Amino acid sequence: MSFLALEPFALPELPPPIDYANKRFYECLLKAKTELAELKGYTLALPDPMLLLDGLFIKESVASSKIENIQASLEKVLQQQLFPESEQKPETKEAFRYKAAMLYGFDTMKRITLGNRLILDIHKELMPKASYGYRTHQKHIENPVTKEIIYTAPPAQKINRLMTNWESYLHNSTDGTDPLIKCAIAHYQLEAIHPFSDGDGRTGRIVMALYLLHSKILPYPIINISSYISKNRAEYDRLIHHVTEKGNWHAFIEFMLQGFFVQAKEVKEQLFGLLSLYNSCKEKIKKDCPAIFSEELLKLMFSFPVITPMKLGVRLDIHYTTASRYLKNLVEKKFLRHEQFGKYQLYINKGLIDILNMEN
Repeated sequence: MSFLALEPFALPELPPPIDYANKRFYECLLKAKTELAELKGYTLALPDPMLLLDGLFIKESVASSKIENIQASLEKVLQQQLFPESEQKPETKEAFRYKAAMLYGFDTMKRITLGNRLILDIHKELMPKASYGYRTHQKHIENPVTKEIIYTAPPAQKINRLMTNWESYLHNSTDGTDPLIKCAIAHYQLEAIHPFSDGDGRTGRIVMALYLLHSKILPYPIINISSYISKNRAEYDRLIHHVTEKGNWHAFIEFMLQGFFVQAKEVKEQLFGLLSLYNSCKEKIKKDCPAIFSEELLKLMFSFPVITPMKLGVRLDIHYTTASRYLKNLVEKKFLRHEQFGKYQLYINKGLIDILNMEN
């Protein structure tokens, strides 16, 4: 495989020539598959999965945006989702679009398979102002600091053939490739094809999470792989480049398998924490605030880690003043924290945000 940064990359089609009997693959696979199986079992046992998983979707959105040098803290994004779109900051809108695209893909996969059509639709959700379809021009990747061209993607006229090959490889269930290894290979290939003018990285990370659903490894797209890539960005970029330049697949695949293990373990621990906090709050609010307790109120505290009296009032179908009284009561009993942000009165479930911010 020859590589010259200034020339369109002659990307080989899949499958790549790999020694799948590599001992390191087996060791990394065993760890990752064990942790993912435990995470799957735990999520399937949750009484109300989407209630507790919503915050994890936001966390993944924030981490993915960070990779694209879009800086927004988890708490700020949770605040901004309460505001009208005209008042939301551009960086938080990017995170909201990522979450919406992830959930769109999750819902749409119930009707159509993971492939070209779904990828195009996910990209449109991410980049609503972009033209629908794959790029029609040459794409170069630059070093963000030096502006030197470090990669030239395959020519636009080859995208359809490469994406057809990518989809065929993804859905070939007879080649004996472990789904986690296939996920890593398919992720590299999609990044190397670089089928869009913009948004390729974000699209690729969503597709990676959805492939774990397609393969029945997880029931929800909750593996926060963007966090792992963000924390190990230099190594991720180096290993991607080594696949391109040297055909060194093994180190990249091991890196991604380690990522699946690390993030499955982290998400599992967060879910333990979230469920524990939920049950604890349920019992304590019943005891300390019996006049206002309801299952609906408790669920809203976890669906919206940052909430306003207006949002609570609309969701519970109660008057604004009644909602304000409920929230002030929860602040007095230390279930929530109050902050004022401009004209908005914000009530924050700090314990929940602390768990979401927890990292290995």
